[in-house]
Amino acid sequence: MRLVQTIRTAAFLAAQALVRGPLGVLVMTIAMMSLVYVQLLFIPSLIQGAIDQVESQLINTTTSSVQISPGPDDKVIADAAGVVASARGVSGVEAATAALRVGSEVASGATSGTWPVLATEPESYGEVFTTPSNVIEGDWLATGDRDGIVLGIGIAGAGDTSRGTYRSSLRSVHVGDAVDVTLLDGTKATFSVRGIYRNNFEPSDSRAFITRDAAAELLPSVGDIATSVSIRTTRGDEQAVVDRLQAEHNDLTYETWLDLRVVIDNQTESFNLIKEILRVVSLLVAAVTVTIVTYVDLVGKRRTIGIERAIGIRSNAIVWSYVLKAMAYALAGTAVGIALYLGVVVPFIDRHPFSFPTGEVTLSVSRGQLRSDAAVLMVVAVASALLPALRSVRVRILDAIWK
Repeated sequence: MRLVQTIRTAAFLAAQALVRGPLGVLVMTIAMMSLVYVQLLFIPSLIQGAIDQVESQLINTTTSSVQISPGPDDKVIADAAGVVASARGVSGVEAATAALRVGSEVASGATSGTWPVLATEPESYGEVFTTPSNVIEGDWLATGDRDGIVLGIGIAGAGDTSRGTYRSSLRSVHVGDAVDVTLLDGTKATFSVRGIYRNNFEPSDSRAFITRDAAAELLPSVGDIATSVSIRTTRGDEQAVVDRLQAEHNDLTYETWLDLRVVIDNQTESFNLIKEILRVVSLLVAAVTVTIVTYVDLVGKRRTIGIERAIGIRSNAIVWSYVLKAMAYALAGTAVGIALYLGVVVPFIDRHPFSFPTGEVTLSVSRGQLRSDAAVLMVVAVASALLPALRSVRVRILDAIWK
């Protein structure tokens, strides 16, 4: 009963303080809390958007959702067409394609380098990967092309020396130029550059592609083998697809993009570290804001608090009144912040995305993040108000009234 009375008294004191207090202080405090909440959301959402973009680039240009490779005792997948056909018939699979590594060196004149040269089916490759849609010069391969090759910007260079990543390329190869490819059997073949692509993702920008028809003509022993089969699935269905495929072909190695994401781990770990650091900074700003507002209010109302205690209002009720005020600030700030963030910030960034090396990045925010950040802000606000309030009621009543 006493607890209920204390809370009712605290709620009355808090409501009176909010209603009769300076309007400017109330508005500015809520505005500050809303800005802190937006800041708490913005940077982590931007960094999460960058992480999502890197992961999408990895899936769309390098690993696909699920990658099948030869078993531990094999170097190639023997029945590539059969594996692809089986994969396409599995529930959850959107597309599948096979690739065979046929070369490891590309040369233009006296300049050469070591890069993977893959033989693919042009149409099915485009169903799994987005690389064919990222051609910046020329065109993607056509089925049946026996002397054409498509190079990544990391190989061709195409005169672009602005990125340090591409400075080890052939520098100035363009569409129509001839390049020499050293095949795995040691022979060399000359190809005409049909196209140059840029995925804005280093691991996939340093690959070369020819058709399987060209590979079959140059290497008759190729037959129906592949070094990898790549599968596109709905995001989140990867492991279920692997389980179904293993039931049909248990002699192969299956890896999801999560298993193959080692190439981006350092990058995403750095992003996550920055996100957590900035999150802590935002919370410190919120804590300092609430502490200052509460402290200034307590100093200004020191005599009033002393009188309230003298007429019988319990110290707990006074402390709880400041806690409830802080909760009101946090709730109002969160509400305004959500409206500002979802109604203004997110739509603006969607129309004007940030340009990152991996592509255009927008904000990635979830309902869970909105709720968790609101809860964290509430806890910080309550703790920041509680400490100075507890300190204020420890002063003797007469000292509070007369000083």
